[in-house]
Amino acid sequence: MNVRDQVVRFLKTHPSINAVNFRFKSYRIWPDAYRKDVADAVSRGDIKLGSAVNDDAAASYRQDQDRLEISPSANFASLHHLGLILHECTHAVLDMRAIGRHSAFEDEAVAYLAQAFFLTRTLGDARTTPDIPVPSSANTDDGAGIYREAKRVAARAMRTGTYAIDGNEGANLISLIAGHPHYRDQKSYPSNRFNRSFLYNLARNI
Repeated sequence: MNVRDQVVRFLKTHPSINAVNFRFKSYRIWPDAYRKDVADAVSRGDIKLGSAVNDDAAASYRQDQDRLEISPSANFASLHHLGLILHECTHAVLDMRAIGRHSAFEDEAVAYLAQAFFLTRTLGDARTTPDIPVPSSANTDDGAGIYREAKRVAARAMRTGTYAIDGNEGANLISLIAGHPHYRDQKSYPSNRFNRSFLYNLARNI
C-alpha cells in the first residue's frame, strides 16, 4: 500500500479519531474534518504528499504549498507516529477553513490538543493523567512539555465531558508554545484553502 493510501485509510478508519471533537477559542475540530475533508483532499491531490521532513519528525504540513510531508521512515503501525501525522493533518484542517492569517501559537495549540485527544482515547488513560500544569522549566527542546500540557487539558476535557476549551484553560499551553525555540519566531500561519501563489505552485511540484 502506498503512502497516500495509508494516510487516507488512517484518517477514514481509525476509531480514536472519533474522540477528536472539541472547540478551542474560535477553532472547531471534529472527526469528519479528518475522515472526509482532509482524507478526500489527499485522495484528490488538493493536498499533495511529499517526504521533505526535518529532523526526526514523522510528518509536517506546509500551508503555503498545501503539502503534507510524510517521512520515509514513518511507521503507520506506530501510535506515536500516527499521533504526529494527525497533528499535521490538523494544520491542514485549519488551512482548509480559509480563515486568513492567524496566530501560529493558537494553530499549534489546536494541533497539539487534537494529537492529545487522539492518543488519550487510544491509550485509555484520561482518568490517570495528572491535572498539574506543566511549568515553563519543563518546556524541553523535544516538545515533550508542550505535549504533556496538551494531554493534561485534553484528558481533563474527556473526564468532564467538556466540548469547549476556553482561553483560560489553554493559556499555559499557548505560553509553552510561544516560548519554545521551534515556534517562538513563527507569529502567524496562513489559511487560504489551496489558494497558492504562482511561485508556491512551482515549489509545490519540485
